[in-house]
Amino acid sequence: MVMALGPKAMGDAIAANLEAKTGKTLEGWLADLAREGLHDREAALAWLKGHGLGHFQAQLVVQKHAGEPLYDDPEQLLTELFRTQPEQRATYEAIVRELARDHRFVVNPCKGYVPLYSPRNRIFASFVPTRDGLYVGLVGDGFDVPTVPHRASRGGSERMTVGALCPDVETGVRLAAQSYRNDMAKG
Repeated sequence: MVMALGPKAMGDAIAANLEAKTGKTLEGWLADLAREGLHDREAALAWLKGHGLGHFQAQLVVQKHAGEPLYDDPEQLLTELFRTQPEQRATYEAIVRELARDHRFVVNPCKGYVPLYSPRNRIFASFVPTRDGLYVGLVGDGFDVPTVPHRASRGGSERMTVGALCPDVETGVRLAAQSYRNDMAKG
């Protein structure tokens, strides 16, 4: 079974394919940014995109140019994501621990959300700390709490159509478990 690529592996894959896709290696693009004197993040992104790089390719080059760790440390990604909402991190971690008792899945933190991948290599739930509480994006329907339409800006996948706030661990586990079952039932 092929496992979901985590953010680090995806970044490594983008870097490895950069020359084939753009005609230049990562080092070549980094040299171009240095030569252009582009140190402002937005200006560098715009310049790279103007020279044919896609969004994720440009992000990778700019992050490397700035010396930022590129998804090398999942723990650091979680720390940053939940920096202003530590109580939501505690809820998220408890949900994941409880869910893992009965379900197999992979956690691959990203900068803006934390996706959970089913054995089918698909995101079945994604968590995002918000001002209003811990949000979870969900797949399918049949949830026992009110849901709202899922917005792509909250991460996850195009298969996610609804989301909900997790007021407590028990609710979060129920929501994620139902989404897991929905994912596993779909072909």
